[in-house]
Amino acid sequence: MATRQAEVDRLQTSNYYDRIASAYDDQVDGFAINRAMRDAFCARVSALAGSAGRILDFGCGTGTDAAWYAANGHLVLAYDISPGMVDVLRTRCADAIVQGRIAPFVGGLSDLEPELRQRGPLDAIAANFAVLNHVQDLQPLFGILATFLRPGGVLVASLLNPLYKGEMRWRGWCKRQVLAQRSGVVTFRGDVTTYRPYLSTLRRMAEPHLALVEVGHVDQDDHWSSESIGWPEVVRQQFRFVVMQRPA
Repeated sequence: MATRQAEVDRLQTSNYYDRIASAYDDQVDGFAINRAMRDAFCARVSALAGSAGRILDFGCGTGTDAAWYAANGHLVLAYDISPGMVDVLRTRCADAIVQGRIAPFVGGLSDLEPELRQRGPLDAIAANFAVLNHVQDLQPLFGILATFLRPGGVLVASLLNPLYKGEMRWRGWCKRQVLAQRSGVVTFRGDVTTYRPYLSTLRRMAEPHLALVEVGHVDQDDHWSSESIGWPEVVRQQFRFVVMQRPA
């Protein structure tokens, strides 16, 4: 059942992003808060990857992040399951692709693994704007991705907050929270399905391959901050940033 659901989710997600690929940039980066989150996220990934670090942009979409990483000295493997999104990336990043700073790749995870084996260890894996929220059970994915990180390498992700205040008025919100008490994951179904794990669930899914070492958010100055915040601020955050590290 889990395998069947994963395939349904993959096809639903790929088809959805193919349909909106041409409008995606306006829908996301048309909002100042999203641009600020993107810049904060990319800056943190770049710092953790190190100078000229090798980055897998997992769920690269239209290539905005990949272009940022390449412009800041990184070698980038830009991966997505949506051909439509990667087509936009190929246009945006044409020069960087020709120069070998960005290598686009589209397909399933089973197609990606051989590509990663040929490229050697990664310094960082970046999964921005809720890419991992499309995966119901993250534990197998974390196990696979961790094998391609160098010891001490990191996986950095922005994840939808399962307790986001802006969604509490949605019909069925309370019911979803009750159902999530057993699984530790809040499920939202729509044009695409998203699975939103609580931090304790995410930590459990990551082990033993990765350790959750940092939880961040965008502060009032639009920078990545790892300072602890109280409950009122937690529920105001639509996205939470996390850093997971492969043991050295």
